[in-house]
Amino acid sequence: MQETPDNGALSFSDFSTSILYPDTLQAESEDILLQPLSVSVWFSGTVPRHLAHPNIPIKISVSLNEEYQLFTVPVIEVESQHSRESYRFNNVSCGQYEHCPMSGGESDDASITFLPLPSTFDHMDPDHWARLSGTIQSWLLTFTDAVTPEWTWGWDAFWYAFVAANPDFPNGKWAFWDPRIPLEGQFIEEWVECGINLPVEDADEELTTPLTHSDTRDLIWGEFSRHIALFYPYRLISTT
Repeated sequence: MQETPDNGALSFSDFSTSILYPDTLQAESEDILLQPLSVSVWFSGTVPRHLAHPNIPIKISVSLNEEYQLFTVPVIEVESQHSRESYRFNNVSCGQYEHCPMSGGESDDASITFLPLPSTFDHMDPDHWARLSGTIQSWLLTFTDAVTPEWTWGWDAFWYAFVAANPDFPNGKWAFWDPRIPLEGQFIEEWVECGINLPVEDADEELTTPLTHSDTRDLIWGEFSRHIALFYPYRLISTT
């Protein structure tokens, strides 16, 4: 913790940082699952009257060493001791995720019917993606409340699967989807506007040919895997 000024007021540069080591659980594949951490944040001192208002922002971030970032994504769950209302939020490489209140148990890991993916799932096969997008669509339509974080998460997952199955969308031929799933969200809106971009480290200034369908599915698979981990921190593909 940095030292505070003599007048006791905190400046914007004051911060606290800690390195933590979560427990691990070995999966059947001999990979490991990082177990959740319970962290309390307390605040010393008082806020002057002229600065006091109901929504005082604080910034919390969690980072992993670079070698782990392709395999797991930290998700922060905040529960206020005063209101006992929970929120999930995160900031991942594929964009800012909506800050939404938890649904209070309407959907939990056991009820995510499209996961885990079958052991035969091939992310390079458009038919596998088509079946997956249909399964996700059916799961989404079971929700009576379309503003829960689980629904928003599944909605984005649907569009990843849909585009992987129909990489020419919105051109060419593509399957219809239920109109109750809106054509909205960062990924699908960017896709419709300008398609998918190569990651910076893979970009080639002399590359003039468009991505092949295989390239598209390969890139979407990586983004889809990271997105799924936000609410499903288990093996993505079944081992049975």
